[in-house]
Formats: sequence, C-alpha cells, structure tokens
Amino acid sequence: MYVGNNHEGEHVNDNKKFKTAMLPLIVGASTVLALIILLAAFSSYDALVKDSDGSFYRAHALFIAGDALICVRDGTTYASRKDALAGKEDDKGLAFFSMKKIDFIEIIRDQEEGGFLPGWQPTLQDYVGDYVINAAGNHGYLSLRAGKGYLYGTVRFPEWGRGVTEYLKNVRIAGGKIYFTRSAVTRNELNRLGMRYSFIQEYSGEYYRSGNAIRGFYTVNGARKAWEAVKGR
Repeated sequence: MYVGNNHEGEHVNDNKKFKTAMLPLIVGASTVLALIILLAAFSSYDALVKDSDGSFYRAHALFIAGDALICVRDGTTYASRKDALAGKEDDKGLAFFSMKKIDFIEIIRDQEEGGFLPGWQPTLQDYVGDYVINAAGNHGYLSLRAGKGYLYGTVRFPEWGRGVTEYLKNVRIAGGKIYFTRSAVTRNELNRLGMRYSFIQEYSGEYYRSGNAIRGFYTVNGARKAWEAVKGR
C-alpha cells in the first residue's frame, strides 16, 4: 500500500510539473493570437479576395502573418469580380484562411481618396516619367507610364530582397493625387522577390511641379511612413 501511494504521488507531481511547464506556452500563444486579432481589427485595408476555387468575396481589416490571412469578411461569396464590387455589404465575421488557398488580393478602397484639391491640380501626364524614390530610407527607382488614359508603373529597390522590378497594382489618380499598391501575397510573388513573408503597402502622394517630385505617405501593417520620388531631368 505504501509503494502504491508513492507511485500515485509521483504521478500527481508529474502532472503538476507538466501543467506548470505548459502554462507559459498557453499564455504566450493566447497573447500572440489576441495581438493578431487586434491588429486585424484596426487595420485600414479594404480588399477584394479571390480564392483558389475562383470565388470572390470582400474583406476588411486584413492582416497577413506567414501563411495565414486574418480578416473581417462579408458573408456573401460572388462568382465574378464585377458582382463582388457591385454587391452590398452584409453580415461580417472574423475569418482565418491559408494563403495557399488565395489567388490574389486587390485593394479596392482608400479612405483618403475623394474630394478635389484647391488651386492647380496635377494631371495624369504630370505623373508620367522616371523617378528616383526614397521610401522611408529605402532608395530605388520608380517608373510611371500612361496608356489609354490609365497609369501603370513599376518600382525597384536594388538593396531590397532580390532587387528585381516590381509591378505596381491599382495605380490611379483621384483629386489630383496618385494612389497605388505595392504588394506580394502569393507564393509566386514572394519567390520572385526573394521574400519569406507577405506584405501590402498602400501609397498615396501628390505631384509638386516646383520640384518635379511626388511626396506622400504609405502604410504598412498599420504604420504610416513618408516617401518621395524625384523625377529625372
């Protein structure tokens, strides 16, 4: 009887040690999850998402962590991009997805857009050209071109990743300002750029003809940073 009680006591002690060792891990994991949810809730991204099945849905407050996409998504799924953009917002809920099941993410709204700037406003042609860009200390080259009334462009940061040319997304002008997205969210994009983690950067800026430069801000993971691009002479 004495020996049995001894073994039982050792078993209880082992359980206590196991629970004590696991407690910090559980608390740490819960804290990280709470931080991720808070970051997602306060992020400003509004986007259109296409999954690997070819379906579209609208998402808000996107947060990408490794291979995981956390967002607040609308409850309705659409068969086409046009229907998704035209659809009305409905019930929303927090959702978790694997990036392996996402074909692309398109930013569809910028809260800074809208309204017209007073006085002189730069036109599409004012923005066309080749620039030397400085984005929060990261130096590179920005090229903007126009075709059929639309802007498109590329950017390259030689000392960032593999230093390859990146194709800008959703380039547009509203109220005299330029807006575009620099991002890499698919596996192919990340491999091409030499990056391990997904990112979405939203740029906005205004052309100043006195200095032949564009100055503005970009957001990444909720942080707002300054950027400037000076046009070549």
